[in-house]
Amino acid sequence: MTEWSTTTLVAVNDDYDREMGDSNAPLDSRFGRYLTQRLGDLWEEDRDNPADFLCWAWAVATPPIMSPGYVRIRPDLTSVRLSRSQYDGRLLLEIVTPVGHGQLAGTARPPYAMRDWEIDRYDHGSDRFASLHAPEDESKPALLLSGVLSLPADDWTLHQPAGKWPVEELLIDDAKQAVAVAVQNINRVAGHQIAALIGSEGGHW
Repeated sequence: MTEWSTTTLVAVNDDYDREMGDSNAPLDSRFGRYLTQRLGDLWEEDRDNPADFLCWAWAVATPPIMSPGYVRIRPDLTSVRLSRSQYDGRLLLEIVTPVGHGQLAGTARPPYAMRDWEIDRYDHGSDRFASLHAPEDESKPALLLSGVLSLPADDWTLHQPAGKWPVEELLIDDAKQAVAVAVQNINRVAGHQIAALIGSEGGHW
């Protein structure tokens, strides 16, 4: 089980990936099967581009394509995405998280009774980072807020993929290295910012 912390937002689950492989052999990989099935989604000219390759591998490694993902996202977060800017092509990190009324300054909270996000009662993970969902009782008003943190990734040192893979194992290794580097960078650059938004100091930036 992943050990989450206030600044750990994403993590690779390599052990589960191998356990869920078809043959349970050391090189067998559930992630690898998804990668080979989705290789047609990666343009030929993007295969040796570190940012484009990472965006493709990250999309495969996370929900909704892989669920549970090769890359696990902390349960209290909605999504962690990587994309290229439509404006200038730079690599962007986007994190979407529910924001509870209690994380807002007093003057910004709803002036009347409203239902808020609720802890998923079927979630057996840590209560500290439990997944949240809309109230089951839809007969009462609810105000559900989310925050979208968008950060440029200009200072990341990305993994350089080969671009051509004579055997599938080399493609899988490139993809695993690419997402592992991204996981380190995401936790490094966004962990404290998310902690300030929804952690114990939430609303006191």
